Amino acid sequence: MTTVGVFDSGMGGLSALRALRAELLQVHFVYLADNAHAPYGERTVELVVACAQRIIEPLRSEHHIQALVVTCNTATALAIDDLRRTYPDLPFIGVEPTLKPAATLSRNGHIGVLATRGTLQSARFAQLLGALKDAADRPLHVRCQPCEGLADAIERADAPAVLELARHHLEQLRR
Repeated sequence: MTTVGVFDSGMGGLSALRALRAELLQVHFVYLADNAHAPYGERTVELVVACAQRIIEPLRSEHHIQALVVTCNTATALAIDDLRRTYPDLPFIGVEPTLKPAATLSRNGHIGVLATRGTLQSARFAQLLGALKDAADRPLHVRCQPCEGLADAIERADAPAVLELARHHLEQLRR
């Protein structure tokens, strides 16, 4: 049986794990959440890369994973290229902001992106955004809003804080 690791900085990747399990019935999944360092979006690049590197070893040596799904936007943005260089024999699947579907669905070419500061400031996000704008058949206007504190409130399951922070960040995006 194939074993696939699923990794997130916290518990957010559990929804991705549920979807993977529903589709890939013959695959054994191992989920690892780095709750000690969550959320990654407000951490340094160096820390995110170090955490991601440290997580791979037990998944390989103890669980013998044959692929790794990185369900954290920030870990994908900041660490996946480094992981691919370090482990060229291991397939990595990452998640990224869904800019392309947003551009397709937008009626007026205006797109708002709510994400962690780490994701928004990453070279990977800049490349993704640049490629989207280059391929677009119309002008796109993208506004990015870093969501300080939101990922942490989500990880703590603090619903009132999540709602307040979401309102705040959406209001900032609208300005």
